[in-house]
Amino acid sequence: GDTGEGEFSLEYPNDDDDDQAEEEDHHNQHQLQQNQTHNMHDSLPSRHLSLFDLVSIGVGGTIGSGIFVLNGLIAHSYAGPATFISWIVSGIAALLSGCCYAELSGRIPSAGSSYAYAFVALGELPAFITAFMLTLEFLLSGSAVARSWGDKVVEWLRVELSVSEEFLSILEPGYGINPMACLVSIVTTLLVLWGVKESKLVTDFFTWIKVFLVIFMTVGGFILFNPANMTPLVPPEFGAAGILRGSVSSFFGYLGFDAVCCVAGEAINPERNLPLSIVITLCIVTFLYIAAAISLVGMQYYTDISPESGFPEAFKSNNVEWAAQLTAAGEVATLPVVVLISIIIQPRLQFAMANDGLIPQWFGNMRNGALFAGVLMTLFATFVPFSALDDFVSAGILVAFTITNCSLVVMRRESLNHRLEKLLALFNASSFFTCMMLSHVGHIGWIFTPLPIYIACKISRTCPRTSFGNTQLYRHDKFFTTPMVPYVPCLGMFVNYFLIAQLSMFGIGCLVIYASVAVVLYFAYGSCKKTTRGWDDRQYSQVDVKDGRIIHTANAVIT
Repeated sequence: GDTGEGEFSLEYPNDDDDDQAEEEDHHNQHQLQQNQTHNMHDSLPSRHLSLFDLVSIGVGGTIGSGIFVLNGLIAHSYAGPATFISWIVSGIAALLSGCCYAELSGRIPSAGSSYAYAFVALGELPAFITAFMLTLEFLLSGSAVARSWGDKVVEWLRVELSVSEEFLSILEPGYGINPMACLVSIVTTLLVLWGVKESKLVTDFFTWIKVFLVIFMTVGGFILFNPANMTPLVPPEFGAAGILRGSVSSFFGYLGFDAVCCVAGEAINPERNLPLSIVITLCIVTFLYIAAAISLVGMQYYTDISPESGFPEAFKSNNVEWAAQLTAAGEVATLPVVVLISIIIQPRLQFAMANDGLIPQWFGNMRNGALFAGVLMTLFATFVPFSALDDFVSAGILVAFTITNCSLVVMRRESLNHRLEKLLALFNASSFFTCMMLSHVGHIGWIFTPLPIYIACKISRTCPRTSFGNTQLYRHDKFFTTPMVPYVPCLGMFVNYFLIAQLSMFGIGCLVIYASVAVVLYFAYGSCKKTTRGWDDRQYSQVDVKDGRIIHTANAVIT
């Protein structure tokens, strides 16, 4: 697996003469279509991402506001010294979906992450909707981070460096325009266009600089630790409900770990390295979040912690000005790696869709995709205030998580007369309704919780276990296997819906409209223009493998 030869992949074929001949026999494709597909593949890099690179992408795309903002906010407003318990609870919740990603990423090492899994398990329309949700995670959230970085740069220049207001007025021209967000978006786009190796090195470097910065902040907090600040561990004004509310907020600090799945087609030994990278990412991130939370509340009493700038203000309160300045500068220096990872990931998603014929072939060229994503990100980051759209983006990401969990259940359980699909639809509907009742009505919502539990048990009893995708494609001893399917994926789905229910109705409404637009675009273009390289429907039961490549025997699609 060190060169990628012999690995199977939905998007990185080695188109030798034998395979081209077999494709022609089964597809009877026109020469033009074959040339387009071949040219698209010529633009792709080989498998070159090591386990270290994958972990760097996962950690770099995840650690951000969770350390620098959420710790202070949760400690001050929700959980006090028990903030670390909130992180433990949310970490367990993230692991439920993380297990599903770990298994699917190793078994389907394809660019596109949740899109690829939904494409195989659920069909084209669910996959198309999932791709739109992932675009929120990669493109729009990257734009939001770029805009947040622009605001932090201006604040840092004003507070730490005392730059003149005349100069700062250039960086804050008003009308919602953010020049620094524009700058960081352009620079990261140019870096990605410069080359794969260069952007990979920059990602690795700044990710681990960020990790060392977090370690510095945490160790500094423990050096200044005052045990009296940990009492009471659970403040009476917050109680257990505050810890739970803090876990809801802290869960969003875990979003981004799934970024490694989108570069699966470039991973060396993906069956081993992708699941490992997800698990290692979640372990590293959870440990850092918990340790940082304990050090922050130990360094400063929770009522005095700044909800916007926890660590810098805590260092200042202990008269360690140089540490406060280093922490603030480090945050400004390392946050752009999240923007870089977003612009690296989004073209891979577009490529996967182009490869399946759901969007124009032009996106199958990685440079075209990077340029398109970079231009959109720059425009959004420069001109769109994201404060009103945060819940919209978060809800979309959680929907993508839920679809991934559904995909694993479909691939691991046999469907007799479409029973599994009906039960999953009922489970999702009942879970969403129950969670909305719990969030907006109160304790009466607990009356409805037995329904999704009953449906999950019925899936387990009435839908027999099957080998992955009802095929002999995968040996169970070779891959990471999620335990207790369907209970773990179903619990992950329920947690995701519970988190969605905590968001604003405006954000949820925006998501419904956005998904509706995706459906319209699918029927207007995707379902009409797709190539025969994709599945016509969910027919995973006829997936097989040949020479390390996934084959769809029903349509004889060799990818």
